[in-house]
Amino acid sequence: MPDDALPLGPEELSMIEEKKATCPFVGTAVLTGQLRVDNGAGNPLAKIEGVRTLGNTGGGDLGDVLVLFATGNHGFMRGPDDQLNQKVPDGLFALEFPRSQGSHHGHSGILMGDPEEKDSGRFSLPDFQRLAARAVDGLIRRSALGEFIADNLRLDPKSKVFGTSVAGLLAHDLEEFVGIVGPNLLERLRGSEDESFHRELAEKLTKLSGEDNLVGSSGEFGLLFAFLANSPRTQRFNGEPALSLEDIESMFVHKRFPEGWAGWRKTRASWIANTTGLMVSAGKAYLALQG
Repeated sequence: MPDDALPLGPEELSMIEEKKATCPFVGTAVLTGQLRVDNGAGNPLAKIEGVRTLGNTGGGDLGDVLVLFATGNHGFMRGPDDQLNQKVPDGLFALEFPRSQGSHHGHSGILMGDPEEKDSGRFSLPDFQRLAARAVDGLIRRSALGEFIADNLRLDPKSKVFGTSVAGLLAHDLEEFVGIVGPNLLERLRGSEDESFHRELAEKLTKLSGEDNLVGSSGEFGLLFAFLANSPRTQRFNGEPALSLEDIESMFVHKRFPEGWAGWRKTRASWIANTTGLMVSAGKAYLALQG
């Protein structure tokens, strides 16, 4: 069981944020003390309700989606053999993201190196600059971020994408998965207090993400769009959302939540819509890159 009697110091929290919790949301929350770390720096854990509260701050229910990611992708901690094969205690998730179920090839490279190596987290300025270069007048449109996802998949020969079947996947399977399966699972999860039931549904939801890196990356960046959807700096062009580079840089580079973040709503409906949009944009761009 985790030992939460001794709070961690700034250096330990910084190490966890940089090397282990390689996520702009969770890493920032750890570093700023908005998500408490249990069990020590060597095998860190956090409470599921803590990440739910983080996502629901300001109203809305995006926290339910963060819970799905936390339980589905980070349900195992380091065991005696130093592998991520020991189930975490109920109500907790592991803050060890490299090597976890959610760690995959074809990622952005901004916060993590080799996804198969432990403690491979680090900040890569060149990879962040690749993303920032897609901004126009300080804004990154969703379609541009979809193209960024496709480029990441192209750059990593180990990335897994459905290849030529992506066209059919975009036409039917992705929309069905995100538009029907995702909401149904979320509704069932929301109505249940059974922890084992939560885990089972989360594993089903994240299964496709683990099998297809295009889907996994879209779901992750879908969280970014859902988190920032109601930021006063987010704009829309022809119905397409465009995020402020300033807001993105705040989390990825400076490890701070954007100014005013606690006051705007963040919803799972926004995650579903933006994940769908990113899948379509990334899929089309990936097909174009394949020639």
